[in-house]
Amino acid sequence: MDDMIMMDGFGLILLILGLLLLRRENRIFKNSITTQATVAAYYDYQNYDGPTVRTMYTMAVEYVLPDGQVIHAREQSGSASKGFPIGTKISVAYSVEKPDMFTITGDNSRKKIMIGMIVFGALMIVVFTYFGIKASS
Repeated sequence: MDDMIMMDGFGLILLILGLLLLRRENRIFKNSITTQATVAAYYDYQNYDGPTVRTMYTMAVEYVLPDGQVIHAREQSGSASKGFPIGTKISVAYSVEKPDMFTITGDNSRKKIMIGMIVFGALMIVVFTYFGIKASS
């Protein structure tokens, strides 16, 4: 029974975290502006996954706001490969609220991860509650 409560709690935390992150993402990019950006650089870092060490890359782009301010912004997530060559023009949507936050136009991977967190958390609650009740009866 204690395991069920612990796993339900973890599922609930995952569900709530996913909801909060998705809400924040939707709020920040609600009134986003689409513009052309240039891939300016890649920043690399080491990701330690047990005994394996992987080099990960975070892309940085530059774009100009309507007031002429040049923004040099890093992507919010990393990748195991460099998606675009430096100097490539790409379409990005940046947040009016936080102009240094952007997403590549059409890339919904962050939202998909957040929705996955919500679904997985809900499933954990249902499954572990079901088996916990079944085991105690």
